[in-house]
Amino acid sequence: MKTSGAYIKTADGTSSENVSLSDGVFNDVHVVRISGAAKKALDGELAASFIFEPENVIDYMSDYRHSEFWCRPFFGDDLKLLPDNTQCLLYRKKDCYGVCLPLVSENYKCVLCGTERGGEAKLFSWCEDLCEIDAPAFVYAEGEDPYELLRRVSRRTAEYLGTGLKTIGEREYPKVFEYLGWCSWDAFEIRVSEEKLLKKCEEFKGKDIPVKWMIIDDMWGEVHEFYGAKYETREEMFALMHSSTLYGFAADPKRFPSGLKGAIEKIKNYGIKVGMWHPTTGYWSGVTKNGPIAKAQKDNLFTAECGYLIPSYKEDKAYRFYSAFHDFLSDAGADFVKVDNQSMTRRFYKKTDSVGFVSRSFHNAIEKSVKEHFGDVMINCMGMASEDMFNRTDSPVSRCSDDFQPENREWFSKHILQCSYNSLVQGQFYHEDWDMWWTDDGQALKNSLVRAVSGGPIYVSDKLNRSIRDILMPLVLSDGRILRCDRPAVPARDCLTADPRIAGRIFKLQNICGDSGVIAALNLQSDGIKGRGSVSPSDIEGIAGDEFALYEHFSRKFHILRRNEKLSVTLKDNDDFALFTVVPLNKDGDCVIGRTDKFISPKTLKTLPDGKKALIEDGPYAYVKNRKIYFEE
Repeated sequence: MKTSGAYIKTADGTSSENVSLSDGVFNDVHVVRISGAAKKALDGELAASFIFEPENVIDYMSDYRHSEFWCRPFFGDDLKLLPDNTQCLLYRKKDCYGVCLPLVSENYKCVLCGTERGGEAKLFSWCEDLCEIDAPAFVYAEGEDPYELLRRVSRRTAEYLGTGLKTIGEREYPKVFEYLGWCSWDAFEIRVSEEKLLKKCEEFKGKDIPVKWMIIDDMWGEVHEFYGAKYETREEMFALMHSSTLYGFAADPKRFPSGLKGAIEKIKNYGIKVGMWHPTTGYWSGVTKNGPIAKAQKDNLFTAECGYLIPSYKEDKAYRFYSAFHDFLSDAGADFVKVDNQSMTRRFYKKTDSVGFVSRSFHNAIEKSVKEHFGDVMINCMGMASEDMFNRTDSPVSRCSDDFQPENREWFSKHILQCSYNSLVQGQFYHEDWDMWWTDDGQALKNSLVRAVSGGPIYVSDKLNRSIRDILMPLVLSDGRILRCDRPAVPARDCLTADPRIAGRIFKLQNICGDSGVIAALNLQSDGIKGRGSVSPSDIEGIAGDEFALYEHFSRKFHILRRNEKLSVTLKDNDDFALFTVVPLNKDGDCVIGRTDKFISPKTLKTLPDGKKALIEDGPYAYVKNRKIYFEE
């Protein structure tokens, strides 16, 4: 990796080349550091930068922050076009891959972008009282296996930062998310109420849909700006939400006449656990000035530059605020929380302290309180900025895409891209939440399919009386246990650095299920354009074996392939898709596929003491004997 052209910049706009770069080795990765000093404070928005040049790059995938809260992929072959706020760069060379992961240290955050001179690393603190910089910019490494490379770079990053950051293998997947869930947001939005939630519970019971947990989402709390307010469009609703404040911790007395505790008790009578949503800031515009929260928590609150009254970022004060909030939720019977609006460090806390210190402080406070009240069971949301990703110590689940948009075909392709490629990066540290969806949406079957292979929680947000059982049951056993793959789903190797919307090929999402694997093949190109390509056992990273059975779920077609053999696949349009179960054969040419009415067939099996496979629950299944497939209905 070549680096050059380093300089530092002061807040008054002067720049200096009194700066040095170093490229050191930490275990088996490289760490590029930058250091320098000035007589005046460095610019909080751009303290230092330098050019970086990996050699002989053919093409790349940039995982960049396209909005305050979310990332998405960009594909290119010229580093001059690298998007601003790139938080991970995966590049391909003739005989290897490379990964460049920008860091967030105590004082400085690094992002990558493109310039006329090539790729640029930029560092900033978001405060304006630092006169020197001595910070790591990014970690990088190259190697033949891109998946192993991503794991290695992420593992070394956690070790190097020394902040308690854990990789995904060190985070325990929550037991509650092993079951099917539901969220109130798309169903009821801010009109959520006890009455509506109980009607939805009755619907699940009447339709025999085994939902075992629900999230009571935005906005169950007492928000006085809602009283008497009217809105006709979603845009007007969002404007109301984002200009409103949280009055008190208790549920709104008009919509929850039994109180939150009473509502949760009634929901739990249906055998459904309850998670509670809240943003980092109380509500979108903070807490109500002179309200009960403001009075009780006055020493723990902070007035942001924009005038919002929000929790202090200082760890002890932030902890006292969140602990008081979580005391109320836990006492009301909540089993977990979904904490929203996380990537707001710059918007609310800039100029107060450095980016790393601020984000680490308030995340430590949230993590400590959640651990004490809910045993780490939290969905992190709207928090894909690297200062958030690198500063959560224990919570295991994080959203990886913008909000679900019902009946939006264009959104579906963007959503798949976001979740799949974001999982290459964030999935090194967290189990990935692919967000809620509708079972009666025009994209319902595809939404169901990709969540089946996602490896994360599966939950829907159907409106009242609109949940469709037949769409959900291929995902779960009769008791609601989801047939969950073993890790976050990611693109196959030949999809890593090529845009699947224009590459003229099918898009493949792959995952592992014990000793077997799955490949979801989709066509993400424009309407009417065929997607062509191939699937192979070698598409599944980490699968072992030399000979495999390939079973396509929807057509029930069956093939035997050697490890590197390829099966041609054509998807006629973007409503066409396929799901391949890939199972290694034993020396006699035998294997068990599993239940044929479920998407993740290998997870319908259990291993007996003698090593044989058996169904967890009775149902139609397939097995292979002497390289021929047999179906039992």
